Amino acid sequence: MKHFLLLLIGGLALYGIWQLTTPLLRKNATQAISRHGLRIVAFILILVILLITAYYTPALHLL
Repeated sequence: MKHFLLLLIGGLALYGIWQLTTPLLRKNATQAISRHGLRIVAFILILVILLITAYYTPALHLL
């Protein structure tokens, strides 16, 4: 629940910042996100896969 609240507050803050920026800056940001969108999605998917792998594999006993 704590993480949900942090994500909710962060999302609302990002939305507020987005609305306060100039339209030209928003247009440039949208173009950059759409240009690099596939790489961003691939990076997020890799992180989620690594998180799932870390959850299901036991810790290594080094000592």
